[in-house]
Amino acid sequence: MKVIKIDGIKGIITAVFMVACLFAGFVVSPGYVAMFLWNKYLTAGYMFPQLTLFQGILLWGIIVISYCIVTKNGLAISFKSSSGLSDEEIDTLVRTSKINSQMRMMNQIISKSDKFEGSKKNPYEVKDLNVTVTPDNEENDKVSNIK
Repeated sequence: MKVIKIDGIKGIITAVFMVACLFAGFVVSPGYVAMFLWNKYLTAGYMFPQLTLFQGILLWGIIVISYCIVTKNGLAISFKSSSGLSDEEIDTLVRTSKINSQMRMMNQIISKSDKFEGSKKNPYEVKDLNVTVTPDNEENDKVSNIK
């Protein structure tokens, strides 16, 4: 099954633009060429009436449909929906996703433990302390930490 996802106004505008470009490229342009060739060669030489762009597009459609009928191969493009997954494939997919989620959880645990080990330092290591001694009395010295 194929899914096309269109998000919001910008997605709709993009989809309309793409459809318009495809229509112009595969229908209008060959129709214009058919109209031009008809008007150039058949109008002057054989006294046929002139065609408009719409009639050129219809002429192009007639040419394509005639080609498909004559060759009996049809178009080289086919639209088919993919067949659903079998029960074995679904079971394999579920098993694989469970294993992947367990591996992801184990990797998160390992990375957290690595971060914890990295942050743990020697408990007997003395950190850089700025110590100031201010005498209030000669008997007691007051020590304060300044950071």
